[in-house]
Amino acid sequence: MSSVRRIAVNTVSLGIAEIVAKVAQFIIFVYVARQLGNAMFGRFNFAYSFSLIAVIFADIGINYMIIREISRKKELLNKFISNSFLIKIVLGTIIFILSVAVLNAFNYPKETRILVYLFLVYMFLRSNTELLFSVFKAFERMHYEALIKSLGIILILILGIYSLMFAKNIIFLGFLYVLVELSVFLVTLAVVTTKFVRIKLEADFAFIKKIIKLAFPFTLAVIFSGVYFYIDTIMLSFMKGDVPVGVYSASYNITLALLFIPSMYTFAIYPILASSYDKSKKKVTFIYERSFKYLYILGLPISIGLFIIARNIILFVYGQNYSSSIIALKILAWFVLFKFLSYLTGIVLSSINIQKYRTYSQGTAAFLNLGLNLILIPKYSFIGAGIATLTSEIVLFALTFAFVSMHFHAFNVLKILYKPLIAAAVMAIAVIFLELNMFLVIIIGAVVYFTVLFLLKSFDEKDYSLMKKLIKIGNPDKHEMSSS
Repeated sequence: MSSVRRIAVNTVSLGIAEIVAKVAQFIIFVYVARQLGNAMFGRFNFAYSFSLIAVIFADIGINYMIIREISRKKELLNKFISNSFLIKIVLGTIIFILSVAVLNAFNYPKETRILVYLFLVYMFLRSNTELLFSVFKAFERMHYEALIKSLGIILILILGIYSLMFAKNIIFLGFLYVLVELSVFLVTLAVVTTKFVRIKLEADFAFIKKIIKLAFPFTLAVIFSGVYFYIDTIMLSFMKGDVPVGVYSASYNITLALLFIPSMYTFAIYPILASSYDKSKKKVTFIYERSFKYLYILGLPISIGLFIIARNIILFVYGQNYSSSIIALKILAWFVLFKFLSYLTGIVLSSINIQKYRTYSQGTAAFLNLGLNLILIPKYSFIGAGIATLTSEIVLFALTFAFVSMHFHAFNVLKILYKPLIAAAVMAIAVIFLELNMFLVIIIGAVVYFTVLFLLKSFDEKDYSLMKKLIKIGNPDKHEMSSS
């Protein structure tokens, strides 16, 4: 199967799973927000964010490293997986004990502490499930992950809404997360064991040392990424309390839900980039350029659209009680565009064995985000957190793009930028004064944008050739993805 078709199949598989997961999770968060109010929603988001960051220190980047290593050395699959499990168990236990100490030291309410403990268990289980998902990614069999992930999140959605509808007990909701994720982990383990390799937990301390060494560049990157994404929620909780966290999270969750697009695409191309780099740098260069173009074309109108109809979106999704979230969404709308692009530049740095530059970029952005939050949150609350997030993301993209350009491949980015920018400007003018249903405005905006793109001849022969390959039915394409 050609690279084009593999990317297509894997992207569709992951795409379906990510869409289902993001939609289901978004519905759960919205339902919590509407049913329980700002304060409880803020508490829920704090527990989720705190536990996610905590468990990152038990993951130490192993899941990302595993994809690359198994893609290249499939004969070591069992050794990597079994020893990685042992590392996670030891680190997870330590992190849980430290988290208990921190929460008690800051005198968090009992309900908040219990909720965090439940989410810590949930996140630990999810981290181990993701480790097993790495096997599917390395073998480019993402449909297994897609099915299991979709069924798991749908189950959480159904049980979660049912529990909130009748009990409105946020602790019970946390328990459901744990129960469902345990089931997902066991099912995933069964599939990996029957389809790929029987996992045997055999401690090899020399190999454990090797895993930690290989994962180290990813360790810092994953920690920086987690801190960068979720530290604002935790700092808002420490400095301002549950209500500002709820207001900020309402807008932030909308932008995070949209990131399934670059996330699913970059995860689909990562194994191909990693395995192709030593064989055909020309292919990797071509995939990078085209991916940059397509993600920019998608990210730009989404950001502009979010900015224009932020009020409509917040009131429709959360209701009048969350009107304070409108300004935060207008700020975070621009975060989406830069995150679309930094997903790609970051994954390219990892796949071509210069992960250290990605780590440096993420570390710089994380510390900048931390510093800006310390300065801005005390005075501007959740608005300050939004400004910090946007500023940090711009810096992250600028750094990763610069490193890819300096150490791998530079191209004339201006040739890509201006036509979509013109199309987006026309789209904005066309919809900004429309007093129509929000969904009609979105549809009209999309039609105008892509019509102008085609009129400006934004797509060349190579783009159309790729489109034909993606939709071709029948025998696998004989031609590999190349720039010829």
